[in-house]
Amino acid sequence: MTHSSSQQLKEFLKAILDNKELQAEMQNEMTTEELVEIAANYGHQLTAVEVNANALWQSGGFKFLC
Repeated sequence: MTHSSSQQLKEFLKAILDNKELQAEMQNEMTTEELVEIAANYGHQLTAVEVNANALWQSGGFKFLC
């Protein structure tokens, strides 16, 4: 089953909330490319373009999900 990129991003954001190990990784400063790699390590296929277009990422808010 193929998910749209925005669905993949939503699923990754939910995974952050549900996974303590992932939450710990998200506390570090990282580039978009590093975030895409972390997401891939947890089974989420994101692109740098979609991540950079996300307002929460732009504001540095992913780390505040934890």
